[in-house]
Amino acid sequence: MSLSVKDSVRLTGIAPQMILAAIVAEGVYRDENAPCVITSCIDSKHRIASLHYVGHGLDLRTNNLLPEVRQTVADSLRERLGAEFDVILEDDHIHVEWQPKGHLTDG
Repeated sequence: MSLSVKDSVRLTGIAPQMILAAIVAEGVYRDENAPCVITSCIDSKHRIASLHYVGHGLDLRTNNLLPEVRQTVADSLRERLGAEFDVILEDDHIHVEWQPKGHLTDG
């Protein structure tokens, strides 16, 4: 399918990890035969401490997904992105944020 960005979305200052998240999201949406649309990054209104404002959050459109597959898409994103990302299925979008949980060690 495709990956696109809504016209009003600001990308300046996003963390490189969010590019990875967008690429992974496109693959998950492709599996459901739906276009992947980023609807928010550093723009829009979010809660005060939102990671959107520091370039570590993005929102994905869900109104182009069948209601019965939205949770599956969120679960697939969570699995493919791994523990450093949080994936939250909201009422009208999927929120993805990069939020590392501690330090990685060599073994």
